[in-house]
Amino acid sequence: MSNSPPPPPSDPSQVDATWLAWHLRETGWIDEATIQSVRCEPFGESIGFLSQMAKLVPTYSAQSPEHPQSLILKIGTQDPNFRAVADRLRAFDREVGFYQHIASQTPTRLPKVYAGNAEGGSGWLLMEDLSHLNRGDQVHGLSNPQVETALGHIAAVHATFWEHPQLQKFAWLPEHDFRFREDLSDTWPEFRDNYGLRIGREATTLIEWVLTNCEQLDAAIAERSHTLVHGDLRADNLLLGEVGSEDEVFILDWQTVTRSLAAIDVAMIIGGSDPPAERVGHYEELFEAWFDTLSGHGVQKYSKQDALTDLRLALLSCLRIPLKVFHELRGPSFRNAREAQLADCFILRHTSAALEFDAQSAMP
Repeated sequence: MSNSPPPPPSDPSQVDATWLAWHLRETGWIDEATIQSVRCEPFGESIGFLSQMAKLVPTYSAQSPEHPQSLILKIGTQDPNFRAVADRLRAFDREVGFYQHIASQTPTRLPKVYAGNAEGGSGWLLMEDLSHLNRGDQVHGLSNPQVETALGHIAAVHATFWEHPQLQKFAWLPEHDFRFREDLSDTWPEFRDNYGLRIGREATTLIEWVLTNCEQLDAAIAERSHTLVHGDLRADNLLLGEVGSEDEVFILDWQTVTRSLAAIDVAMIIGGSDPPAERVGHYEELFEAWFDTLSGHGVQKYSKQDALTDLRLALLSCLRIPLKVFHELRGPSFRNAREAQLADCFILRHTSAALEFDAQSAMP
């Protein structure tokens, strides 16, 4: 076998036996066995913004229980708009860096990673096939118990890396680098014309305040306690198994991992994936479940009032997500029904969550 890796595929359908065997042998997952062929299977509906995925099923010359019988290939998106976002965020640098340097210390179940390479916004990962589990769906949303379970897992991650100096050592791990943190003022007029009546005057006023005062808001967030933050915690990035089992929750897609305010993850999943009709009357319980897990995992000198202030700041910051999604999905001329549904979910859920939690009271 050549000492140099074969050229990476640009599409999952281009994966061949030589490329897959080289990388599995390089990382010690196969030894003398060869891969005779690879079958590529579509992996459900393409719902990722920054990447695409497919299931790979190799045929080996000699079988061993140690050989991966199927794998998931995650590779850069072909959509030019999202590819530009992935390049700017250096999405695969962050995700490959996370699995290589941090995943082993992370107190939540993660998929095995067999091999990976970062090439700026592109790159690829070969991962454990977990397609037997249920995948969260952003449009369908999550139940309150599912949100609470996910919050318990991410709170344990937040606690493990709370103000941890190790996080500053990784060049691939930026600070406060979220895909929605950009100037969205040009998007606002068209967004307001299409959604102003649906979100209501109070939410409209709140978004206008955020757009006008985003630098002040970001500065306030920068002064708060920091930890490892997933950065895109929502239903589409979760796998859900049997409650109470080892596979209860998998948090996937660490391409937006960053150092920032822990409550950003809380605002994202409550505001993005918990339908208002499901959340109403229970939002305080969800917040307390996250806070109690932080405390139970040793986070000290962080009061419930501190946490609530952080959540309100995060909910304000996340009000930029509806505009970002509207822009990225080319609203109001969405290409298909699912994109229109996704936009509605992000927009209506995030705005209602900010109002329910009285986010405006944290305006710096």
